[in-house]
Amino acid sequence: MKKSYYNLKGNDVLARSYNCPISFKFSVELSRELRNKHYKQAIKYLEDIMALKRHVPIVRYNSDVAHRKGQAISGVKSGRYPVKVAKYFKKVFEMAKANADYKGLDSDKKDLIVKGCVVSQGIKRYSYQTKGRRRLRRDQTTNIEVVLVQQGKFVNKKKEHKKIADKKKKTKPEEKDVEKEKAEVTQEKGIIKEQQKKEIKAQKELLNKEMQKKHNL
Repeated sequence: MKKSYYNLKGNDVLARSYNCPISFKFSVELSRELRNKHYKQAIKYLEDIMALKRHVPIVRYNSDVAHRKGQAISGVKSGRYPVKVAKYFKKVFEMAKANADYKGLDSDKKDLIVKGCVVSQGIKRYSYQTKGRRRLRRDQTTNIEVVLVQQGKFVNKKKEHKKIADKKKKTKPEEKDVEKEKAEVTQEKGIIKEQQKKEIKAQKELLNKEMQKKHNL
């Protein structure tokens, strides 16, 4: 699970957790329900599972699973309350949000969505008893991968803060010096234009005088 299952782009954020001591089957069922949800909705969904207010519909691994009251969810009524799985998923989601804040995404808005939630089997470890005896059953672990995406234009908040800070760093005396230089340049240009106008007038007057002399002759 080193490579991501998704092609990450500029406004995508990835978070992973390896070899979590949780059920792989319940993780598969829970990851299906969390996809394409808003980040806040996903966190609330996990918190409701931990508080036993909402159950996870068991669609694929539903053999010998009891039915729950109420309407069918995802086409089935069978469900469980995987509290331990929800705790680990919540940790990974919080890691993804922290990565989004570090990257510069605006995670406070409602456009932060769960693009992907993938589960895979981790390492299987033998469990040991006293006196070094090894049990035949191996403990299974699960890998979790979560990808969040911010819809709309990618706005990097860090770069915006840097631009504002750079503007504040400019001292007022430096700005005044620049303004003075601009004023001096404009004054010099004005003086040159006036001199050119005077020279043109003098040349015209000389030409007029010469023309009058010719007519008198």
